[in-house]
Amino acid sequence: MFVGAVTDVPGRVLLVGTGEAVRDLRTALTAEGWVCDESDKLIGVLVALHVNPDLHGVLFVPDGNLRPYVELCRQVKFDPRTALVAVVFALTAENAASCAQAYAAGADDCIELPAPPREIVRRMSRACRAKQATDSLEDATVLMSSLANAIEGRDIYTRGHVERVSTYATELGRRIGVSDRDLYTLRLGGIVHDIGKVAVPDHILNKPGKLTDEEFAIVQRHPVVGHDILQPSRSFRGVLPLVRWHHERPNGTGYPDGLRGDRLPLLPRIVAVADVFDALSTSRSYRPAFAMDKCIAILRDAAAKGELDPALVDLLLEILSETPLAVAGVSPARP
Repeated sequence: MFVGAVTDVPGRVLLVGTGEAVRDLRTALTAEGWVCDESDKLIGVLVALHVNPDLHGVLFVPDGNLRPYVELCRQVKFDPRTALVAVVFALTAENAASCAQAYAAGADDCIELPAPPREIVRRMSRACRAKQATDSLEDATVLMSSLANAIEGRDIYTRGHVERVSTYATELGRRIGVSDRDLYTLRLGGIVHDIGKVAVPDHILNKPGKLTDEEFAIVQRHPVVGHDILQPSRSFRGVLPLVRWHHERPNGTGYPDGLRGDRLPLLPRIVAVADVFDALSTSRSYRPAFAMDKCIAILRDAAAKGELDPALVDLLLEILSETPLAVAGVSPARP
């Protein structure tokens, strides 16, 4: 039987097999706080892995013919959706000579039985480390993305802004030919670029008129606040420049650091163009959305003044001419 998700445990493993060896392995792992699901049939293993993303590993305990276990291991490890799930074989002395087959199929480890309980736990912990680390990074990403959307929801004029900026920035990066890693950074950075607005009071975010100098100074702090929020997390290290510098300008007139020219990296330049376009093309608390021809004129003027990267503005306008983006009826944030 497969049990529900459990958190705050050393790991979660699916035991596959029957007999006394399975019971002994379950006892060793649960004594150290592991959660153990069990299946006496191979047919349900792939389904269990896809249905239950909390599983960190599979522990095969073959009681006879090793071949179906090896083939199932190959399917798990060569499927990108489950490749990080650890696969460990617990083999009797009679099957131990077949370890080479298991390793060739992608197995992470083979434990010869009988083995001391502490050795079993140590080997499983080592094998599951990559999946556990990846899950932690994914959890952090989901948490911060949810927070970014919650902050955006404080202002009716920001709803959908971060998703659109993420989409525009990613498409610009794809057209330029940036790496897959940079495309991921653009996608995530677009979502969390305004997370520092958690420090901007609602009455400033929702103000229908022009901001005072003091109010604008508060708004200008949000890139640094966002940078400081995300800096402790390794999973967001790549997006820190986008969060801190999405209001920097190539001509040095931006904030918070006044970067100029080549000191302003490519990815923040991309997010800046996407951010400005969305701000222009959708309604805000103090003005309606600009018509598309007006948006284009403002973008070209900003490029001519060095406030935005001219090549990126040209590329965005090219994209818009090929595939007009649906911008009517949506509402962005104050930049």
